[in-house]
Amino acid sequence: MICSSISEMIGFTCHALSDDGSVAMIDTPFTFPDGDDVPVFVEKIAGMVRFFDDGGAILHLLGRGISLDDQRKTKFIRNLSEPNGVSLNSMGELEIWSKKEDARDAFAKYISTMLALSSWEMDQDGAATDTSILLDEVAMYLRAWKSGAVVKEGEEYVGVSGHVYRMDFQFDGGTVLAIGTHPASVSATAKKLLDIRAATANDGLKILVVIDDRHDATTARREGLILDSVCNVMMMTRLQDAASVGPTSH
Repeated sequence: MICSSISEMIGFTCHALSDDGSVAMIDTPFTFPDGDDVPVFVEKIAGMVRFFDDGGAILHLLGRGISLDDQRKTKFIRNLSEPNGVSLNSMGELEIWSKKEDARDAFAKYISTMLALSSWEMDQDGAATDTSILLDEVAMYLRAWKSGAVVKEGEEYVGVSGHVYRMDFQFDGGTVLAIGTHPASVSATAKKLLDIRAATANDGLKILVVIDDRHDATTARREGLILDSVCNVMMMTRLQDAASVGPTSH
């Protein structure tokens, strides 16, 4: 019967990595755009289950020439992973923890994150990937726009789901995110802001999202409409004008 061989047919196999079987590697049919396997590891600790990549996603992206040597440059990874409840830990691992009975849902969220990362990589082919440049520019224009306002590193906010999200900047009594026009980035930002807005502790929080519209103004305006109901949206070109700085190439 097909059920007896379905695992082999679709490419799902499990390999124990520890003598007691508490740590394992799961082979899946999922790959990154260059053909590298999507890393999936699982371990069981004190009744909890952790799905993680053992740092594989970071290593893969570094191998593709993407600079990830500070928190700003890994922002896009957090944007893609956090809405799924997946975290980028201090060891550079993508991980999600769950109770044993919730492992199925956690696995689905982990795979969704990895596929979103793969999709992001595919869509970024030939495009600028250094998000730290955009963040540096936004910080500069914010300071020039309101010279008396302090621009500092963004704080963390807890959503109604319990997930913790770090924003890019604190500015003028509120918080700021800077994003491009990639649909995955916009979708992740929308989920993040909806979660933050739903928490009563964040009532009255001023949120400004700056969208870089310099390469595709039409797409930027369309994606801005998606976010307009949960935050204030400002196009990068408008921010440049407000700061009395002429448009520059990203």
